[in-house]
Order: sequence, then structure tokens, then C-alpha cells
Amino acid sequence: MEEKRPFGEYIRKKRLEVGLTQKELAGRLFVTESSVSKWERNLSYPDVSLVTSICRELGISEHEFFTACDDHQAHAQERAAAVCKAAALGFRRLCLAGYLIAAPACLVCELALFHRLDWSWIVLAALALAFCFTNLPWMVRRERAALCLGAATLCLMLLLLACWRFAGGRWLLGGLAITGMSLALPWGWWAIWRFYGKNVLPLCVALASVWVFPLLAVVHGFTGGGWLVGVGFPLAALGVAFLWAYFLCLRYLRAGPWGKAGAAALITAAASPVFQALCRRLIPGTGNPWALDCLILTALLAVSFLLLVLGGIREFRRQQ
Repeated sequence: MEEKRPFGEYIRKKRLEVGLTQKELAGRLFVTESSVSKWERNLSYPDVSLVTSICRELGISEHEFFTACDDHQAHAQERAAAVCKAAALGFRRLCLAGYLIAAPACLVCELALFHRLDWSWIVLAALALAFCFTNLPWMVRRERAALCLGAATLCLMLLLLACWRFAGGRWLLGGLAITGMSLALPWGWWAIWRFYGKNVLPLCVALASVWVFPLLAVVHGFTGGGWLVGVGFPLAALGVAFLWAYFLCLRYLRAGPWGKAGAAALITAAASPVFQALCRRLIPGTGNPWALDCLILTALLAVSFLLLVLGGIREFRRQQ
């Protein structure tokens, strides 16, 4: 049996064997020459109604046609999925082995050297937090996001308590408040995904846009100073504006990946000098030298131009 090969390569080989050009084959099948070209470049597949005619013109059986369509790509995808699955399983096993070795080793070392348990609680809480992200998601089947996020929240709080027990001081309440406010964002995203389910991305971006301001207020309540209204909020508002610019570009711009990347680079090129100018105005003595700003802006504009050109070329070839 002939070795399996991609569909387009197979069709091209059979077309050349019977001495037909793409234009001649397209004329016999009553399709455009561009359609035949796309079949041979694996950009599309023929309509089912054309299978019999294609087999007759190329001198092949329908079994050979469908075998060429399906076997190579399907098996390649299955092999790639199996490799990724094995790599992920090996990574999880390696992490679990590291946790099982590190936890008792820390306990034994501290007991042997200091005859008490003190900093080991920090290590144990940190290992538990890492476990919530590396191994726990593959151990639960129902409500995976909620359970893993809840376990990570609990472990993070325990980590803060362990650090406070070891270091002491009066920072615990402020640390818990800042941590709780930080965790409000992923919990909010989960609630939107779990209970709303429509327009998830715009709502998540909107939540992040609102969330940053109370987070700054909580940090200001703990650290003090006069930076919140005069510096923190204006810079955050500017960041939110460009966040929405990125989102609208990536979500609604009718362009390919290269074109969207070029547009995002162009937004970055606009954001950099605006952000630097605002920093100089609000915080005297900060910001990069003007020469460095010009160099960064030139580099960003060059990257955006290159990406847009590549996107245009790719779109032009796709339409051919």
C-alpha cells in the first residue's frame, strides 16, 4: 500500500500522473482553479458531491480518496496529543515527587538543627499553594475551577499566617486585606464564567477595569501617603484606557493574527510616550530620558509596521 501522505500532496501527485494542469482539472470538475489550488495546499477540502468526479478524473478509488483525506492529519494530531499528554503527566509526577521530598526534608532539617518548627510552616504552605496549580486540577473532575481556586485561596491565607508567625509585626491585617482584594479579581472572573456565560470576555475586562481602583485604595489605606488621587488613579485610568484599546483591537479588528499583533504593537507605541509624559507630569524626576523614549518609540513603530506588512502578505496569499 502507498505510504499515507497529506491530502493536498496526494491529489497533486495523482493530477500530475494523469497529465492535467490545475486549470484543466478545475474545468472538468466545473470549479475554479483557485479551488483546486487550495485543495493541493491543504487549505480546504472538496465538497462531498465532487468526490465521484474527482476519483474518475484522477483514476483512483473512493477508498483511496478518503484514506488520503483523513489518515495522515488525524494520526499526526493523535500523536501530538499523546506526546503532550505524556509530557504533562511527567511534569505532574515530577512536581509531586518534589513536594513529597521537600516537605519532610524541611521538617527534619529544622527539627534537627533548631529543635522546633518555625520557618517550615512557610515552606509547607508554599508547597500546598503550588500543588493547587500543578496537580490538583487533574485530581478533581467536577467544579474544577472553583475547587482549585478555593484551595489556592486557603493556602495563600495560610502562607500569610505562616509568614506573620515567623516574622511578626503589625502587617498581617493589611496583608490579608490586600490579598483578599487581589483574590477578588479571579473569583469575579470565575463567577462571570460560571453564572453568566455570555459576553464573558468583555465583562472580565470591565471587572478588571473597575477592580484596579479599589485595590489601589486598599493599598493606600495600608501604606498611607498622598499618592492615591494625584498619581495612582490617573495612571490606573490611563492603563485601563489602553487595556480596552488592546481588547477592542484583538476582539473586533477584522484581521489575521499578524495584523492584530501589528495593531497591538502600534497601540503600545502610542501608549509608551503618553505614559512617560504622564509620569513626568505627576512624578517629577521620573521617566526615561527623551533619547531613550525616541529609541523605544522607533523600535515599536518598526515592529508594528513589520507585523502589519506580514499580516497583509498573509491575507493576500490566503485570498489567492
